[in-house]
Amino acid sequence: MGHKLHIRIVVMILAVLSLIALGLRNYSPYAARGARPKQAPTVVLAMEDVYLVGLGHNGKLWSAKADKVEIGRDRSITELDKIHDARIYDSGKVALKAKAGKAIYNTRRKNLSLGGGVEIVGSNGQKVTGEGAVWSSSNAMLRSVGPVKFDGKMGNVVADRLVVDLKSQELGMWNVSMKIRLDALNDDAMEAR
Repeated sequence: MGHKLHIRIVVMILAVLSLIALGLRNYSPYAARGARPKQAPTVVLAMEDVYLVGLGHNGKLWSAKADKVEIGRDRSITELDKIHDARIYDSGKVALKAKAGKAIYNTRRKNLSLGGGVEIVGSNGQKVTGEGAVWSSSNAMLRSVGPVKFDGKMGNVVADRLVVDLKSQELGMWNVSMKIRLDALNDDAMEAR
């Protein structure tokens, strides 16, 4: 037993001496010639199967479940891959739900850019699908990136561009093609009487 204790003490002393010899303050695991990276990595943190929340002064701005998340070196850009369940909040309440192939969150601009195929569902079941969209937390605006398809109770609309203003509760579309279900139109007319 005493012999093993002496060996452990000798190993510990050698470890301490080697740390001192390396100059603890200047030690780098990449110190060998040619092994040091030419520049710092652009991604400093990568995680899988993650739930993230974007916070502002008044609480949640957005939340998302993603297969993979990468946070950049300056921590202002966060990239999310395969978003299963994203939620966009307005005044602390869920205003929109979304799925997307990928997303990029810019903490400086407070923008969440969704891409790679996007599906956004509103509080009344309306659904917007398209290639991408950008959510700006600062002004509560959602803008499409490219053409979109809007499905609602009355039918569907295809548009070149869509803007949703959650503050004013307005939706704008440009260059629109629409299909309306007449039975839904008649149901709405009967409810209005």
